[in-house]
Amino acid sequence: MMPLNRRYMHFNFIAGDNFELNSLNDIEKFLETYPDFQTVVLANEDELNVLLELMGINEFLNHDLESKEFSKYWNLSDFRLPEFNDQQFEQFYKKWLTISRRDNNMDEYCSLIFLQGLSKKWNILKYRLVLLSRI
Repeated sequence: MMPLNRRYMHFNFIAGDNFELNSLNDIEKFLETYPDFQTVVLANEDELNVLLELMGINEFLNHDLESKEFSKYWNLSDFRLPEFNDQQFEQFYKKWLTISRRDNNMDEYCSLIFLQGLSKKWNILKYRLVLLSRI
């Protein structure tokens, strides 16, 4: 369980055939455009970097946003997300826990399970991004 006194960051993984920055200015439009977005709660951007590198994504830059909902984004469209089967996901998850020193709990496990279920669908779409929420 995450300590209550520590501030965590919400990184939203999205994918689609279209990406317009103005879709990030209105939460309803965002939810309509990216209904299967997945949020991963991390301590900081360094943890995001570790996660992306573990996923095989080694070159990424962040871009600042002028949105009331999101402060930054990372465009991962040049990369494919890993498409794990059950066994591969379990190995990935164990490695993530070891590297990140995060707790092994259902919240942690479920926050990354999209890599097993959505990656195949998302990899055929034109855009794959991570957005940092202003929460």
